[in-house]
Amino acid sequence: MFMQQMAKTEMTQFWQWMFNLCNEDYSCVLGWGLGGVVAVLGLVLGFGFLIARANKMRG
Repeated sequence: MFMQQMAKTEMTQFWQWMFNLCNEDYSCVLGWGLGGVVAVLGLVLGFGFLIARANKMRG
């Protein structure tokens, strides 16, 4: 219960920081959030591609 409340507080502080960074413009926050999701997805797919390629070369 305590950890869940602490995680909620941290997430709230993150979103407050994002809104402050973007001067409380919702489209800016949404754009940065979407950009972050795309970047993480790109990293995961890139590492997956590298691992698959290394397995092909080895096998």
